[in-house]
Amino acid sequence: MNDKSKQTVVDTKEANVTGEHSNDKVILLGAYPYEDSNYLDNVELVLNRENSEPISIKFPYSGYNIQLFTADFTGDKKSEIMVRGGYGGSGGFEIGVIYTYENGTLVDIFNHENFNNSNPCTSKFKDNYKVSVNCGKSKYLIDISKRPKDYLDSIYTPNKTVNTSINPYVDAPIGIYPIKEIYNSYYELLIEQRIVGTVNFDTIGVIQTVIDILNSKLNILSKGVFLSSYDERKKYK
Repeated sequence: MNDKSKQTVVDTKEANVTGEHSNDKVILLGAYPYEDSNYLDNVELVLNRENSEPISIKFPYSGYNIQLFTADFTGDKKSEIMVRGGYGGSGGFEIGVIYTYENGTLVDIFNHENFNNSNPCTSKFKDNYKVSVNCGKSKYLIDISKRPKDYLDSIYTPNKTVNTSINPYVDAPIGIYPIKEIYNSYYELLIEQRIVGTVNFDTIGVIQTVIDILNSKLNILSKGVFLSSYDERKKYK
């Protein structure tokens, strides 16, 4: 859909995007192709600069509940523009793109797709009711022995050896949350990704990664695995 006449104003924010003391207006435009749905297409981001002409860029994603968030992510005392939303239907994946203003243009400094591709994780069922997760330097061994017997029997032999060609996998981000420590003047991001077991609704755990984007460069501050109550975790080097 490329008919701009069908676009509507979806969200607006006022923030100091172009300078520390500027008063700029950010406008999110888009079109709703389906009745009774919040699915947004033909998305455009417009920055009305306080002392200059507006600039606009085409937002490269369509999705649900697309909205704006403005805050300082880079530590330069200016606000960046975050566009958030969802996609994937029942998969519940999250859109998250952050733009900073540089030399008269909006520059993408964080993108959910780029993050996922640049930080790959792999996972495998291991003997003795274990699941290994490897995210580069961060490695985890998850004990799933307290799962229901019929679940374990679908994966393991009576001798607790793996008896399936299926392997778990780590999904795209399901949550991208701006967070702020009380002593910081800037925001960080908490990113969550599911470890998926035998089928899509089988969540073995959730990888939680905290990053900052100081000076427009992504830096991983911490990474860990959140598990439900019947699981135990062991992090090893």
